[in-house]
Amino acid sequence: MNNAFIRKNINTFAIIIFLITFIILNYLQPGFIYNNDGSLRTFGLGHRRKTILPIWLISIILGILSYLIILYYITLPKFR
Repeated sequence: MNNAFIRKNINTFAIIIFLITFIILNYLQPGFIYNNDGSLRTFGLGHRRKTILPIWLISIILGILSYLIILYYITLPKFR
């Protein structure tokens, strides 16, 4: 895509990347986020039914990473 178009719409592209990765994550339902019956695990330590990576933390991390990916893509041609 055109870098100028992406520069004008940084937030839009970051949201699109976030939504795509979040939908894929929910479709795959990895065991460290979901229980065997498909319900979300609760946040905590000490039990096998709890996780240290709840869905809200993963969504925050995905949001930050998607924004940083767009910023990296925009600045990539400057380093070539």
